Amino acid sequence: MKTFKSLIFLLLTLIITSCVQDNDSRDPPTFPEDTTLVQKHGLLQVNGNRIVDKDNEPVCFAGNSFFWSNDNWGGERFYKSEVVSWLKLDWKATIVRAAMGVEDPGGYLDNNVSNKNRVITIVDAAIDEGLYVIIDWHSHHAEDNTNEAVSFFEEMADLYGEYDNVIYEIYNEPLDVSWSATIKPYADSVISAIRSIDPDNLIVVGTPEWSQRVDLAAADPITNYSNIAYTLHFYTIYHQQWLRDRASAALDDGIALFITEWGSIGYSQVDSEANEWMTWCFENKISHCNWAVNDKEEEWSILVPGASTSGGWVDDDLTDAGKLAKNIIKNWPE
Repeated sequence: MKTFKSLIFLLLTLIITSCVQDNDSRDPPTFPEDTTLVQKHGLLQVNGNRIVDKDNEPVCFAGNSFFWSNDNWGGERFYKSEVVSWLKLDWKATIVRAAMGVEDPGGYLDNNVSNKNRVITIVDAAIDEGLYVIIDWHSHHAEDNTNEAVSFFEEMADLYGEYDNVIYEIYNEPLDVSWSATIKPYADSVISAIRSIDPDNLIVVGTPEWSQRVDLAAADPITNYSNIAYTLHFYTIYHQQWLRDRASAALDDGIALFITEWGSIGYSQVDSEANEWMTWCFENKISHCNWAVNDKEEEWSILVPGASTSGGWVDDDLTDAGKLAKNIIKNWPE
């Protein structure tokens, strides 16, 4: 079995070979001191099956997803501006995702003030740091609370519609429900509300079966609004070449994809599937956020229990999955 080091070397070799930039991909992006990543790339737009920057150049970013924001779930302790700053400084993250829980205990429906404030903290910090940021309606049953989603995203559009940093993710992971009869009508309602305030920021829509049925969205895409991409999630222990094939077919059908959440096999720094996925992401210019900024004892947490909730982590604070994710994110060519 390949070592973790050789996997990362292989990933970077593939990236360097195909990268059109002259700079070494191991180096972080460099701009003039007063230019942030978002100032360089501007508003993200869907062009065909690619997401492009203000110069119409395909881009893909790598970063971190925060854990559920819900009260007393543990992950809410990391919703701090210092963590965003550390992910930018030490991990070279170019995007972060605020995952606001909705219908589960302690989520938005139980306590909209605390959950919303946690999201705002992450979004404000990302804007200050010049990063892209996803505002995620982290729900499995969003169609049951359409009015609440509309109200929330109207407020977010009012607050942040002028910022190129912001991406709206209006449905995290639908379950086994109809794309055309359930998810798409929900999306139309929420997108309409956002577009009445913010006409142009990128919107990402979840797809059926935990955001793996991108083929169903590709067969019946949203056409009433522009700048729409579709969610693809993967966890390497469950999702391998068959899902990459499905996603590639969806791209061929003309929709743009965004991996707002992915997880490695966990409990190991060796994960050949993570390497396969990252190679696929780079070749297809797909941005991705790793799950999750948390110290919960589960294989996808990047931190060991008791790690600082304010960043400043050393290697011993990272799980094996965290070390793998950090290597991928830190070495991702912007």
